[in-house]
Amino acid sequence: MKDLHFRNYFKNFLLDLEDFITIYDENLHVFNYEKLVKLSEKEIILKMNKKEVIIVGNNLKIKQMTNQELLIIGSILKVEFKYE
Repeated sequence: MKDLHFRNYFKNFLLDLEDFITIYDENLHVFNYEKLVKLSEKEIILKMNKKEVIIVGNNLKIKQMTNQELLIIGSILKVEFKYE
């Protein structure tokens, strides 16, 4: 059986994107956001490339933050995109 190297393919695919969001367990990872617009335990709003990202949930917290990336933890109920 041929090895597909899915992990490397997926990593290269993600690195080609301007921005992206991944959700796993009770974590939401955001790459290349522009601005944190709103922060509360129930809602986080981010400005990203020509859109706003609205994250709705319970006990939302920013676990890690850099100039380009965010790691949000909590019970994520909904993620909406609002395009300009």
